[in-house]
Order: sequence, then C-alpha cells, then structure tokens
Amino acid sequence: MAFVDWTTTYTVNNVTLDEQHQKLFKIINDLHEAMFSKKGREFVATTIRALADYTQNHFAEEERQMAACAYPGLAEHQAAHQKLIKMVTDIEKRYLETHESMGGDVIGFLVSDWLIKHILSMDKQYAPYMKK
Repeated sequence: MAFVDWTTTYTVNNVTLDEQHQKLFKIINDLHEAMFSKKGREFVATTIRALADYTQNHFAEEERQMAACAYPGLAEHQAAHQKLIKMVTDIEKRYLETHESMGGDVIGFLVSDWLIKHILSMDKQYAPYMKK
C-alpha cells in the first residue's frame, strides 16, 4: 500500500508535468518503504540522490513550459524552485555527512512543503495557463 497516492487533485493539465509529479510520488513511496523496511542507509541515500536529480530535471521542464504558455508568475515560481532545490541539496548533504536517519524529516518535507504547499498551491496557479 502506498504512503501517498496520486489523484487528479494534483493534475496541472499537462501530461508531461503530471507524469513527472507522479514520479515524485513514487520517490516518496520508495523512501517511505525503505525507511520502514529498514533497507539501510545506502538505499535511502540512493533514493535521496534520485530526488535531487528529479528536482533539477523537473523544475527545468516546468519552468520551460511555464515560459512557453506565458505564465505571469514565472519569476516567483522560479524563486520557490530555488528554495526547494536548496532544501533538497541540504537534506542530501546532511544525510551523507551524518549518521542521522532523517527519513521522517525528508518524508515530512516532501509531503508538506512539496506536495501540499508547492503542487497543490503554486503549481495549481499555472494549471489554467497550461490548458490554453
């Protein structure tokens, strides 16, 4: 059973971005499963690295598409992306440099800051522009 499930509530009216957001759900679920099945630091580190890679690629594509549809909130959205990138980078660095488990912190960040605050609020603001 998944920790978080993709539903149409998260759609931004763009197939590519919706598929990428679904990949984020998979990363969250993989991380959650790794934590609770005690797969070890190496697996968690690999999942956090996948998240860092995903972050760079997804945000670049999202910003490209927002620019293509002339989304007026692009600059603000880019600033939010930079903040999330820094948070992911800090999480990865802290995880690799310490022996803390941090899994709960990472899951909380992903669900609260990313899924709820970012996708359901900020990303939803550009969704109407993607329909055009």
